Amino acid sequence: MNRTAVFLTLFVIVCCTACSPETARISAVTPISDEAAAVPTASATMVVNAVTVPAGATATPLDINLEAGRAMSIAAATDTAMRPTPRNPITFDDTAPIPIRFDEFYDGYDLRRGLLLSDKLVSLDGLTVVMEGYMAPPLKPELDYFVLTRVRLAFCPFCSTAADWPDDIALVYLSGDAVTATTNPVRITGRMEIGQSVDPETGMVSLVRIYSDDLEILG
Repeated sequence: MNRTAVFLTLFVIVCCTACSPETARISAVTPISDEAAAVPTASATMVVNAVTVPAGATATPLDINLEAGRAMSIAAATDTAMRPTPRNPITFDDTAPIPIRFDEFYDGYDLRRGLLLSDKLVSLDGLTVVMEGYMAPPLKPELDYFVLTRVRLAFCPFCSTAADWPDDIALVYLSGDAVTATTNPVRITGRMEIGQSVDPETGMVSLVRIYSDDLEILG
């Protein structure tokens, strides 16, 4: 038998031995350590409704029956930690509250960045404003927060991402007693906060919030 034939014979024997069921059988399984098997917990950030927010910024799981004022306090803590910076800051005089309209909120829309916040809107972050609008149909009868809209709506606009946020609404948190919804126009006075936030009670994503000190129902 020549060398080539010997080599081919040995090669076939090795391949058959390696592929046999006895050889291919797994002899042991390496156990996963407790650290590797542990479920990861949120530390710096977490994802809620596909939006990354600071850990602790929203209650989990979402609870539609939080006690009055609880959703507002959680959202306010988020706003304190995250402050937007205007491109061209605007300085306002000492006359408060500062009036603002829905059509002053944005400078247009960008396909990559979404709604472009106006310099006036971002400059009003943390300041007292006054604006008028309508209550969107509420999620519950007694309100300690609601969506303020430019026109009357037949339903409440629920936004699960910043891309869903319309350009003519604001989320309003009431600091006083809960109120009953009305179809009349309302005038809101309170501290305005700007930037993406997730409501801890509904999971609604908002870009504009007002922490109301006064709510006036207009005739």
